[in-house]
Amino acid sequence: MRFYPAGLAAALMLAACGSAAENTPTVSSDVKLKLTPVVTEAEFPWGMAFLPNGDLLFTEKEGGLKYVAGGEGTPTPVSGLPPAYTEGQAGYLGIALDPDFATNRQVYISYSKGDDAANGAAIIHGRLSDDGSALEDVTEIFWADRRDTAYHFGSRLQFASDGTLYATLGEGFKYMEQAQDPKITHGSIIRINKDGSIPADNPFADGAVGNPAVWSYGHRNEQGLYYDADTDTLYETEHGPKGGDEFNIIKKGANYGWPKITYGVDYDGTIITDQTEAEGMEQPLTYWVPSIAPSGLTKLTSDVYPGWKGDMFTGGMNGPAGLKLVRIDMEDGKVAGREDLLVDEYPIRDVIQGPDGHLYVATKDMDGIFRVDLAE
Repeated sequence: MRFYPAGLAAALMLAACGSAAENTPTVSSDVKLKLTPVVTEAEFPWGMAFLPNGDLLFTEKEGGLKYVAGGEGTPTPVSGLPPAYTEGQAGYLGIALDPDFATNRQVYISYSKGDDAANGAAIIHGRLSDDGSALEDVTEIFWADRRDTAYHFGSRLQFASDGTLYATLGEGFKYMEQAQDPKITHGSIIRINKDGSIPADNPFADGAVGNPAVWSYGHRNEQGLYYDADTDTLYETEHGPKGGDEFNIIKKGANYGWPKITYGVDYDGTIITDQTEAEGMEQPLTYWVPSIAPSGLTKLTSDVYPGWKGDMFTGGMNGPAGLKLVRIDMEDGKVAGREDLLVDEYPIRDVIQGPDGHLYVATKDMDGIFRVDLAE
């Protein structure tokens, strides 16, 4: 028999009588996978983006931006980035290409700006030089509210079909109560225009009851974000504390509950709240107890892996149930089940689909970037 600390046991009991997200069934398939290294010289890769021609850009937590011609081989540094704050979980983080990259070569990057006393996620953009060696004319378009912690930056970036940019912003760990205040960017997802201005249809655009940039709030540390252009749907994963990692559909102006509701407990086993749901707060499509520390999120749109087209994939980065790739079986916009893949291979920081239709994963540490191939 397995014994749990009192706080964790209570949280597991709460989870057992929670919402429709409970009891997500485990599913299995006959698809067998293997990892093929494509970039071995990568130190703490964080975010990846393929260029239209198949070249690869990726960020390293401390190493800045790297370029890989042809998407495979030895990376070369890209100059032009501002200095980053790199303590703790801070550094160079999310990346996204402008929807018009083919004509303007604009690259958007989120990074940690500031110092120990005052720091926050900032977003910049710049033009990638024709040879991929430099980011030119770099401009800052956003800087989140400052904190004095080096943890929980969020920092995933996704463009929508209308050209607006979504970005996740973690709550800074010790500022979790402020995630319930839409006037503060801690624990939020923001939506801005390409130049950093505020879209007129943002839920708090007039600034009366919330920060004009905020799209949703009540989040913890959101390290997965994917915009589905086919359905105009924004999906997100975020870290719970000890248990309670979430997979959500993000709605305009919605409150996702942290820390008023959660399926997790504090790291020492104490109860953060005895509530797993509350009126006016959104429920996850599925959640994990124990934690996997989900990071990176993508939808498979290719036929490379039989039977998986349309499913979502997230990396398990840490926690007692991490170190895996998770397939989230999607049916009509709902979670039909979950399948754990590549279990105990590597802690996965990011997952994207490449132009060849394959999934690519970046590890959390110094192992590199891999293509997910079908095993013979």
